[in-house]
Amino acid sequence: MLNIITALALAFVAGLVVKTVDWIDDERKGKNLLKWPLAVIYGIAIGYLISQASFSTLFLAALFAQVFAGKIDTHTHVLGFAIAMFSLFFFGVPQPEPLLFLFFALLAFLDEAEFMGRLHPLMEYRPFLPLGAALLVIPLGRFDYFLGIIAFDIGYVLFGFLRNKVFKTK
Repeated sequence: MLNIITALALAFVAGLVVKTVDWIDDERKGKNLLKWPLAVIYGIAIGYLISQASFSTLFLAALFAQVFAGKIDTHTHVLGFAIAMFSLFFFGVPQPEPLLFLFFALLAFLDEAEFMGRLHPLMEYRPFLPLGAALLVIPLGRFDYFLGIIAFDIGYVLFGFLRNKVFKTK
């Protein structure tokens, strides 16, 4: 099993790289070829986390929710997803906790839902998965789920902040 500090650092890097690929595909119209090796990097990172991290069930559920929500919508993200799944053959296939898998998959799916009106800000902040993971801290003592998704989200949000500062875009 991966130590928690290494797992959190890897989750942070995965979030940063996933958002970078999103930005290249969505805002740069996919014209930067760097997106391909970045998709491989995040695919390996997420696959390794799913295989070795104590919070693997959360990342596996979130990855599958992305598929069902239709968010694996570019060739680059298909590559990242495929690499994550294929890497499990090298790093090991996890034994997800079934109820937690369903819980996290539902929350991750809700984070990707298209909300309208007053609920529209939920689309930007994606609060369901982190809040659900936080709810498990007290009854189950599983702070690792919460820290894992927070580390990923910090990397994801940090890229958006850096993009705004470096490229002066929003």
